[in-house]
Amino acid sequence: MIKRPIIYSLFLLGSLSFSVSSQVSDSSDTQVNSAQTPSETNSNVQSKIGSEEDKASLRALLSQFTTLKGAFKQTIIDMQGEELQTASGELLLQKPQKLRWSVSSPDESLLIADGTSVYNVDPFLEQVTILDQAPLTQSNPLMLLISDQQSQWDQVAVQQEQSTYTIMSLRSDSPINKLILRFNVNNELATMVSYDRQQQQNLLDFSNVMLNTGVSAQDFIFTANASWVVDDQRESPTKE
Repeated sequence: MIKRPIIYSLFLLGSLSFSVSSQVSDSSDTQVNSAQTPSETNSNVQSKIGSEEDKASLRALLSQFTTLKGAFKQTIIDMQGEELQTASGELLLQKPQKLRWSVSSPDESLLIADGTSVYNVDPFLEQVTILDQAPLTQSNPLMLLISDQQSQWDQVAVQQEQSTYTIMSLRSDSPINKLILRFNVNNELATMVSYDRQQQQNLLDFSNVMLNTGVSAQDFIFTANASWVVDDQRESPTKE
């Protein structure tokens, strides 16, 4: 089977959408020692950044929508500040746990998360890889955008500066160390910057954002054509 590199959505896996590889950094000012207990981790990081008031403010802001639709431009920057690649497309979110990430340029690709499974679609090769969603998202602070689970909020510290929120992961196994959300004057998500464990930046600029309109349940359903190659890697595959 011919395969191109799997294009994972930033929102779900914390991986770069272009499968850029680099050496994992051994140390970081924000990296938490994996030998610490969860309570030690929380207290140590929380004492350095953020407050419960800032976290509550962000939580209230994100609660204003149940669906989100918008165009994006994505830029990947390495730890030396060099631009690696850009992409553009459309993002659809629906709470809880649903996402549709469609890239139109430079190459078409599609990723759908339906709350249970993730469908990584390559239209050019006519193939789809299916993965269990839960293991990919359980320690990812980006899930705050499509989930209001208390367990997700317990894993982060939040610091607010006007309309900008910096979110720090309290877990050493999180694929995202830091996430910055900036909102416009209408309280709509305008930009998002994430930093992974390789200290690479993933910058998303949003436009034409619509809240609570333009998204339906059908947007998160994918059915492959009979001629397509289906690589089902779920723990308990089901017939599609």
